[in-house]
Amino acid sequence: MGVPSVFDFVKSEQDRKVVELVISQQVFQRSYIAPPELPAASLETLRSAFDATMADQQFLQDAENMRIDIEPLPGGRVQELVQKLYSTPKDIMERARAAVMP
Repeated sequence: MGVPSVFDFVKSEQDRKVVELVISQQVFQRSYIAPPELPAASLETLRSAFDATMADQQFLQDAENMRIDIEPLPGGRVQELVQKLYSTPKDIMERARAAVMP
């Protein structure tokens, strides 16, 4: 659409990390979250059910009829992103905080 990416304006690796941290939170729009001590079998059951729902044609048709965008992100990918966010160095966190809170 001709709109440049924010990354076109990023000059340094540190700035790239700050931008990634700030915009990564958009991924978590309507996440379903389970406690960390949830047994692996239960987690797999929940993830499989979610994935099956996201592929269900009736569900997708109903969402389309209600003009609801469905853009699922698999649970494993969300977990990777959360782990990456939690491992963000403190200096990057402080720069991101300063960027979004004037």
